Amino acid sequence: MRTLVTLQIADLIRRYDALGADIRRLVGDTREVSLVEDETGLRMWRPLILGDGEFYRQLSEHNPWYYAPEKREYDVAARFLGGDDLLEVGCGEGHFAAWVKNAHYTGLELSEHAVASAQGRGLRVLRQDFAVFADEHPGCFDRVCSFQVLEHLPAPAMYFRAAHRALRDGGLLITAVPSEDSYLGSQHDDCLNAPPHHVSRWTDDCLKRYPETFGFQLHDLVHLPVEQGHAQRLIHAFVSRTLLRPSPRASGLLERLQRRAVVSLLRSLPADVPIPADFFIPGHTVLAVHRRVELKDQ
Repeated sequence: MRTLVTLQIADLIRRYDALGADIRRLVGDTREVSLVEDETGLRMWRPLILGDGEFYRQLSEHNPWYYAPEKREYDVAARFLGGDDLLEVGCGEGHFAAWVKNAHYTGLELSEHAVASAQGRGLRVLRQDFAVFADEHPGCFDRVCSFQVLEHLPAPAMYFRAAHRALRDGGLLITAVPSEDSYLGSQHDDCLNAPPHHVSRWTDDCLKRYPETFGFQLHDLVHLPVEQGHAQRLIHAFVSRTLLRPSPRASGLLERLQRRAVVSLLRSLPADVPIPADFFIPGHTVLAVHRRVELKDQ
């Protein structure tokens, strides 16, 4: 186990305040959190601090972009659909159902409001825990998918175990997460990639190795291009990696002044700076496709 980065809770509070989300009740007396990596390459924040319903309500209420009805990963995931039965975990209001053709769609969601909205549109969306549902429906699905869900879960192992129970042999698990091998990996001060929003981070290597323990083989790994609305975050990451590296000649005060000046400049940039479709740096999201295989000890 090694520590990769440590963040001060006071800094996270200020950054979430700017997004309209108050995390004080969630962090309690905790003063700092650290990103640690285990022998499998899994990166988790410790101590564990989870967001609750009120936290996500505040984020979505003050940031209209938070729950987007369309995501680029939906188009990519649709290429891997097949079979008769599909389960989406953490489906929100079930927007991905519009991409599902010739299959029976079932969604799982814990938000009462989102479930009511999805059911009001005629979708089969249930308010139930994934692990419990998988126990009750073993081997019932050809595809299990989730989009921007795994990084919020306190126990990733439970996600993969439940998916293995729910899938038929040879079925596919389709998982979209923020990519640690993209510009996000060096953007340690992005509060949305830290607790209580995200509690884990996923490199390509970890996406291959970690699920193997639970009966999955990597079938495909697709990096999505940089989203057009992410220009500021991309530039910020580049600046953080180059211009804002600690200098042995600069005093602490000088470094803080330099950082504030650069951050102020970045915030003045328009959010819609055009990004070429073939830009060489991977975008925010990676989509991993795993095939279910029988566990070796079975």
